[in-house]
Amino acid sequence: MNNGTFPVGNICADTPTGDVTQTIVVGSHSDSVTAGPGINDNGSGSAASLALAVTLARLFQMTNYAKYAYRIRFCWWGAEELGLLGSAYHVAQAQNSTIIGERITDYLINLNFDMLASPNYIFGIYDGSTVDNTTTSRSAIPGSNKVSALFRDWFIRQKLPWDYTPFNGLSDYAPFLTAGIVAAGLFSGADDFKTQEQRDRYDTLLGQGQGGTADVSQDPCYHKACDSVQNINVAGYEKMVQAAAYVIEFLARQTDLKTWLYPPTAN
Repeated sequence: MNNGTFPVGNICADTPTGDVTQTIVVGSHSDSVTAGPGINDNGSGSAASLALAVTLARLFQMTNYAKYAYRIRFCWWGAEELGLLGSAYHVAQAQNSTIIGERITDYLINLNFDMLASPNYIFGIYDGSTVDNTTTSRSAIPGSNKVSALFRDWFIRQKLPWDYTPFNGLSDYAPFLTAGIVAAGLFSGADDFKTQEQRDRYDTLLGQGQGGTADVSQDPCYHKACDSVQNINVAGYEKMVQAAAYVIEFLARQTDLKTWLYPPTAN
């Protein structure tokens, strides 16, 4: 695809096994704004997806690790910061494709990881209940809610704080939701301020002095030149990647993921 005078590219990599007509799409955008290097936004999400893909490839080489019944497709979207161009193009191509494995009907869910290591982070989970009913097919809503709860329950079991963050259509999950595909994901925060309540709650669960700073944005370097390698909270990042790995494994081990995500009552 092209945007003006320069090309915009997506990169996708698939597991070599698994049903291509039942695909779990794991996506992160690979671009940044021109104002900064974009190490948190979205080097953190891109690197997490790469680490998850490499880890899964290594696990698949182990004879005692059962292969998934579903194909996992890892995608790095181009030009998210210019208006979700890469993911929107991919979804549009899938909607028009008749190639088995490349059709929109072959996609079960999109897991979106966009900003996972904000310095004044929250453990943010996209809230399926805030999906825009005017732009989202009803079929995508129940599954989005279920996966939101799946992430939430993982943080609770780990005795970690968590917050729901709204689906506001500002990241690469939006084209999938519009196409009726279940979506979910994690978000560590951008220019919203951490509240005193959040700071106290995180401090209680993470340990004294670990709750961050109240009345300061979750990422003070959001879309700025200081979004460098120093703009990463490693401790928070680690937990977000672990949560992502858990949900991928949980979904991929379902006997009938399609019915789990799209219960008949939703139709």
